[in-house]
Amino acid sequence: MQTSDRPEDFNSHLSLAERDGKPAIVSTMTVAQAAAILQRSGDSALPVIDPETGLLIGHFVRPSEPPPPEPPRLGGMATPLGVYLTDGVSSGGAGFWGLVLTGVVLGCVSVFVQALCGRLGVWATLAIPTYLLRWPHIYSHVLPFMAGISQLIAFVPLLLVFVILRMLPLSGTHAAEHQVVHCVERGQPVVPEVVRRMPRVHPRCGTNLYAALILFLTIFVTVFSASQSHGYGVADSATLAVILAAPVAMRWWRSVGGFLQYWLATRPATDKQIESGIRAVHQVLERRAVAQADKIPAIRLARRIWSMGLAQVLIGYSILGGVVALAAHQWPAIGRLLDII
Repeated sequence: MQTSDRPEDFNSHLSLAERDGKPAIVSTMTVAQAAAILQRSGDSALPVIDPETGLLIGHFVRPSEPPPPEPPRLGGMATPLGVYLTDGVSSGGAGFWGLVLTGVVLGCVSVFVQALCGRLGVWATLAIPTYLLRWPHIYSHVLPFMAGISQLIAFVPLLLVFVILRMLPLSGTHAAEHQVVHCVERGQPVVPEVVRRMPRVHPRCGTNLYAALILFLTIFVTVFSASQSHGYGVADSATLAVILAAPVAMRWWRSVGGFLQYWLATRPATDKQIESGIRAVHQVLERRAVAQADKIPAIRLARRIWSMGLAQVLIGYSILGGVVALAAHQWPAIGRLLDII
């Protein structure tokens, strides 16, 4: 465009630009003149016309607003001290001791479930074959699938852990964690009335991985053992088991995981739990604004692993396990009661 600012040129350009009632830009206009016509038209773009030929030679486009920043991808964990959240660099909410206490709680639940299932396992080992042998015809049909049934039974302790956690306040904190993460990822204001409307199920929850493991191993072991009982070789049995187990696990792992999340891993959060989630979000966002990424890749990787919180949970779990093992060693009656020695 040229840079003529004479009033007569501007008026002639305006009359040409509005000819036939259709707004357009003439290539001999200045940028300021074109911007004035674009502003007056209210359009996002106008055609640029060559005044000599009347041909379209381009478009004059209104500068677009910068796109909103991408919402951070947050992960987190429920702890007895509230919600813990992180973006991989910055973290907020329950800190080190909250994560350690989560490991202690999980350790206590695991010890209880281990003792309970130890007693139930002895009963099942003795009782189930006795009942099945009363009906030999049924037993002969069930026998090829016993390995798969045993594999499914092996997941009972894990399900019991979920059931017990569902009874603890930790499950409400887990729901609050999911809900505030949904708010951030959807660009919604993180306020209590909005957080309460968010779903308790989140697609990135680790519960989905447990669901995938349960589906795959149960089908794999069942098909593998049934194939072996029908004379197939190890390689053929394993191949057939993978072919049948993998698609089912890939198709249904999120659905089963969502079911486990909704009914076992979470429950409606209280106002206090939602407030802890909101506080964790604000802390992460504030620290994220001033955080600087580590330049050394190894340090950056180590920091991301530490910020996940699993290491701190394992510390708490190990502490509880060590205390229980020491008590069982010093007092054998406790070891027999907990069925760990």
